[in-house]
Amino acid sequence: MGIAILALALLSGCSPRIDSRGYNIETINAAQVNVGVDTQKTIQERLGSPSTVSAFPTTQQGQSWYYISKKTSATSFYNPETLEQHVLVIDFNSQGIVQNVKRFEGEHQIECVNRKTETSGYESSLLRDVFGNFGRYSGASTKPRQ
Repeated sequence: MGIAILALALLSGCSPRIDSRGYNIETINAAQVNVGVDTQKTIQERLGSPSTVSAFPTTQQGQSWYYISKKTSATSFYNPETLEQHVLVIDFNSQGIVQNVKRFEGEHQIECVNRKTETSGYESSLLRDVFGNFGRYSGASTKPRQ
């Protein structure tokens, strides 16, 4: 009997755990958003606060609001697998009026920028570090003041 309970407990750890995060995408209707009419205030009243807001202006000094919904499946200690992901992006102009509405389904890979910014400055070497301080210190500053 004890072995059966132990086996059942171990097998229950192998069943996937479904986790939903973010907005319920069924309750958000992109058709409710009127381009050129709605403002940030009306969108927030209708849809609520966004999941995230763009850090930098994306459209003519305006912001973009992102409403994100994600459903994942995780089994024990493995990384979660994305089952569904929906993103509603609402772009605003500098006056806070809706400019554009976009929907994305699934995950999208973001390409990294491989550029490097060259910096100029002090380049160190062993010889420069060892012999660089000779002659810089004088004995005058080591005498106690009276």
